[in-house]
Amino acid sequence: MNELKAAIASAIKSVSKDWKQAKRSADRNDRVPYARLARMRCSSSRVTIKEVAFRVMEDAYNKASSNGRYYANARQIMYAARPAILEECDASEFKDVYFTQTLLKDYLEKYNPGWKVVWDARGHLIEPYTRRKVSLGGAGVKEYTGEWNSEIDDGVPEIESRIDTHGPGNRYANALFIEKEGFTEILMDAKIGQRFDMAIMSTKGIPVDAACDLITAMDRQGLRVFVLHDFDLSGFKILRTLRTGTRLSSGTNVIDLGLRLNDVKDLPSEPVEYSQGINPRYYLRKCGATKEEMDFLVEDGNRRWMGQRVEINAMTSEQLITWLEMKFAEHGVKKVVPTKEVLTAAYKRAVFSQRLGAEIKRLKEVVGKVETTDLDDINAKVVEMIEEDPELSWDDAIWKLAGENTDDDDEVSDDGTH
Repeated sequence: MNELKAAIASAIKSVSKDWKQAKRSADRNDRVPYARLARMRCSSSRVTIKEVAFRVMEDAYNKASSNGRYYANARQIMYAARPAILEECDASEFKDVYFTQTLLKDYLEKYNPGWKVVWDARGHLIEPYTRRKVSLGGAGVKEYTGEWNSEIDDGVPEIESRIDTHGPGNRYANALFIEKEGFTEILMDAKIGQRFDMAIMSTKGIPVDAACDLITAMDRQGLRVFVLHDFDLSGFKILRTLRTGTRLSSGTNVIDLGLRLNDVKDLPSEPVEYSQGINPRYYLRKCGATKEEMDFLVEDGNRRWMGQRVEINAMTSEQLITWLEMKFAEHGVKKVVPTKEVLTAAYKRAVFSQRLGAEIKRLKEVVGKVETTDLDDINAKVVEMIEEDPELSWDDAIWKLAGENTDDDDEVSDDGTH
């Protein structure tokens, strides 16, 4: 009998050796070794996570983006693909970082399908002279480079219809705060800002002092700030932080848009295990969670607190936009219409600008007859001016050169003669 037990133990040890080595490696490094671990998890069905993911990737993207109608971020695609992967690989868990940072990028690199995929922004680009701010995320760069044009527009200068405002005054009366990045492009593509005269904010994790300070300033101007967060402990923490503030900033009575329990009934949830020893219910109660919500989020796991959570990413882009539209309607969000005095002043400006545009169009024909025979060495003149003033751009140099050659007292008649 002892020999039989020893033989069984030896066999189990031999079979599990590779698994233990792979698991230890995965614990040390969550990226490449996890792929090896994933392949072993699927070994019983003789199919790898990568094989299943590649097979369902297009359907997952189409689901998350409504067949390309909207942008979709990487985690939304992961949520759409995950059920099939878990089922076919007979797995109980699935690491999103392996999908979003390895599998999805491998697929896009191999097939180059031209999808509108959003990745978390890692910084911003600010143009010289114009100071335009460009997010260095996938969609932001694509939009930016798509507008590049080396040609000079020689048409009539555009008279702007929109008034140059600074801050929320006469421009927006609401702001949407999202607890994570990666949704700005989706909301912009759906014209949420324009349709609701709404500013859009996003941060990663618990809000910092600056975010709380900005929201406080908005509140003082009479703005309403709506908060969109995951239905989990972190989401409730973010909401409470905005309301109570940080050590160096004050809180504001922001409006909780969700997600709450009623919002997630038809959305997929995922298991969560809490690391702290204290029952998370205590903090959730401070954050305003109901008993039903706490029962969903936390359950006793035999001396370890476990539960369920639902991310915003569990919604497809179309579901998110439709849900936001419904919430905004419930809260009576309206577009901005200023006072009569502001509208009257804007009307006078519009009449002036349109008449000025017509006059510029007429003068363009006259200006087009100006002699340029003395500009044969224009390249050399521009180079010389830039060498004298290295901070000068070439078009600034042209403007300065034109000013030097213009005699304010020399009027040009309608026929172009002096």
